[in-house]
Amino acid sequence: MQKLKYLALLLCLTLGFQAAAQTAAFQELVWSDEFETEGALNPTWWSYDLGNGDNGWGNRELQSYTNQPANVRQTGGHLVIEAIKQNGNWTSARVKTQGKFRFTYGRVEWRAKLAPGVGTWPALWMLGESVTTKGWPASGEIDVMEYIDRLPGKVQAALHSPSSFGNTQHVGSTQVPDATTAFHVYAAEWSENDIKFYVDNTLYYTYAPATKDARTWPFNEDFFLIMNIAVGGNMGSEPRLETNGLKNGIDPALTSTRMEVDYVRVYQQFKELSLTGPAVVRPLAQSITFKTSRLAGATYTWSLPSGATVVSGHNSPEVVVNWGNSSGQVRVQVQHNGQTFTKAMNVKTKTIPAGSSFLLEGFTPFPGSRLTSAGGTFQLSHHQDALKINYQITAPANLPNVVYELESPVDLTGYPVLAAAVKTQNKSRTVVLRLDLIDAAGKVTGGNQVFSLSPLIDDGEYYTYYFNYQPTFGSSEGQVNPEEISKIRMLVNYGLLGSPGQDSLWVDHLSVLPSLPATPNRASHLAAALAASGVKIDWQDNAPNEQGFKVFKATQSTGTYSELATLPANTRTFTDASGTRDAFYKVQSFNAAGAGTFSNLATVAGVLSVRQDQELARHITLYPNPAPQRFLLSFPVSLKVKAVRVFTANGQEIPVQVTLSPGVKSSAEVRPVSALPDGLYLCQIETDTSVLTKRLLIQHL
Repeated sequence: MQKLKYLALLLCLTLGFQAAAQTAAFQELVWSDEFETEGALNPTWWSYDLGNGDNGWGNRELQSYTNQPANVRQTGGHLVIEAIKQNGNWTSARVKTQGKFRFTYGRVEWRAKLAPGVGTWPALWMLGESVTTKGWPASGEIDVMEYIDRLPGKVQAALHSPSSFGNTQHVGSTQVPDATTAFHVYAAEWSENDIKFYVDNTLYYTYAPATKDARTWPFNEDFFLIMNIAVGGNMGSEPRLETNGLKNGIDPALTSTRMEVDYVRVYQQFKELSLTGPAVVRPLAQSITFKTSRLAGATYTWSLPSGATVVSGHNSPEVVVNWGNSSGQVRVQVQHNGQTFTKAMNVKTKTIPAGSSFLLEGFTPFPGSRLTSAGGTFQLSHHQDALKINYQITAPANLPNVVYELESPVDLTGYPVLAAAVKTQNKSRTVVLRLDLIDAAGKVTGGNQVFSLSPLIDDGEYYTYYFNYQPTFGSSEGQVNPEEISKIRMLVNYGLLGSPGQDSLWVDHLSVLPSLPATPNRASHLAAALAASGVKIDWQDNAPNEQGFKVFKATQSTGTYSELATLPANTRTFTDASGTRDAFYKVQSFNAAGAGTFSNLATVAGVLSVRQDQELARHITLYPNPAPQRFLLSFPVSLKVKAVRVFTANGQEIPVQVTLSPGVKSSAEVRPVSALPDGLYLCQIETDTSVLTKRLLIQHL
């Protein structure tokens, strides 16, 4: 028995029968069923006609069609259709690909052993898919093989069209003496010019009407495949055995008969090399299949990414692969008829998160090539190890957005919580943000449950927002495939919630977690002011689950903070009786699960917001940088610099001598008291309203 599984192993040696099985016009195997499993037919491709039909399926046939295993089954590598007589009644089967597989033009071939028995009528044939709308015979019918054992060894082909149908004139026949005892290949080659019929690659009939119109040539649309055994009827019945005017002329000794089909295959003209397979795979995935065009007499060479290996099918159109850890191209080169064809597809290895929190993107190095924007004017840049987004929106209805594409798709099956650390000053007072997930198929989360960054925290420090996408995972509308999340979309000032305007925001990182964190959200908008009784600080409580707050104090913004007070839940203010103008404060929420992150920094002297920092930084120049030891500061005289301090990277203050030189553009010379080793330092400039920190690199020349 000739099977495709043998072709897959030794294609270059065993394709001789294929080369003889179709002309040069139809070289590519586009569909087949080899019937290699046991039991019922594959429901992906096959369905059943059932019952007695109208007037015996239009032909006064006797059988009732079923889908029972006794009448139709796969066994031993064959499809078996069996007609059975029981209690004087016949059952049989008729299977079809209607609505599941159809094609226009090509070669269809069956390898089959036909059913014997006077009064039976096995057939391998096709109907136009339009039969349900146009009706028969306007849809057309192509009978590739019909056999009636009352005419032993005679196999025929027939065409039915409006010009001739039923007892059609368009018939050709040939002798196959062992049609019921041996397998033969019955084929039709169908082109826009003619239809040719073969047995074992021997042409015996051609249909090619001189005038092709709807009456003679309804053969220019899709057709589907049919296989069946009819019993009796207009064609099958033996007239000498008929009784009572019925088409029931069947050998009275016959109780069953079967047709066996080894395979059915459809070939079409080769136009372009195809390559199919999964675009996203798990690390170290086993037994992945990639397929390319099956071409008679061709040789195949496969190339895979590092770590991937071919398990079977090295020189065949279908390879089974064990994957590695790397993404890359799967590439096939095909030599066919003296020509070389090449096709490649990119296959990504999905990321599998691990740990209590998994970093998707930290924006260093900056993924500029994987960031796109639409619907507004966006400037995307790398700023202090974060993604900075400057934008101007004029039409919120256009859904302004920035899309970040992950380096590899990520499997969020066990990590449905997305964490986004975002910062904004909301200068326009119109900032609205939302984050959506997009899977590899392009489906986007949505519906009633969306990740809106609300309430928006705009105190100028990063705030981490969390959202559990679990309800959005699935196959319904607004749901995505969690196993292949490939992009994150950030909607900015969008839709009905958005307003025209311009502003800035920063994204420090994107992470995923198995569940929402139990620790409380951080407090925000911390502010300090002098009061009669000391320094009063206020903050915004953003956590519904804190058990209290801790207040911390330091004498320097980058210094060591000491715990000053522990306060109960829902507290939003505290007064430090010993506080001074130069003290710095932080607040931290806590509960039994642990502490939240620190709030923003506050001092009576004023802590620069990022907006102020950018404005002030443009007016203060530190040079040279790197500096050998001594360096200079230049700033406007109106800035009123009160103090300049230098700290190590871990917050230890360095003694320095500062000499101020007033003028239109004031300057200060800063000289360390003792020589400093090479490294990174922080220079803190205090004005009458704020404190600015600049980085300084000491490097001996």
